[in-house]
Amino acid sequence: MMIREETMKIYVSQVPSEGLKSQASYDPAELDMERIDVHLREPFAVEAFTVKADQELVVNASIRCPLQLTCAKCLEEFPRTVTAEAVFSYQVESSDVVDITEDVRQEIVLSYPMVPVCRPECKGLCSVCGQNLNAGPCQHRS
Repeated sequence: MMIREETMKIYVSQVPSEGLKSQASYDPAELDMERIDVHLREPFAVEAFTVKADQELVVNASIRCPLQLTCAKCLEEFPRTVTAEAVFSYQVESSDVVDITEDVRQEIVLSYPMVPVCRPECKGLCSVCGQNLNAGPCQHRS
């Protein structure tokens, strides 16, 4: 069975014994995930496989989230996609509804680079005039 949703709410009573595949698309504007150097400008996707064993629900989630990062050296924006594989486990009753949105949000935020850099050889900015040294030298540096 496959379910597509806008957020991922799992109805425990509807998880078959063979497991449940589901997909969701999240609007990051509703999830408070931005940082001064990390921007989410488009929806991101989560695919999950959920199994139930007694009173435990286990969700294996594949997360793919496109980001726009600001380089800490040259201040230019550049794209990067965060991909994560996560396993979430919940103690449940058969009548429960589990929303994994917050766990997915945390998984993505924890995947952000501490210091985004557009490329390892980024030259940064001139400390005197502020020119992007990746675009070429300035009069203050050779």
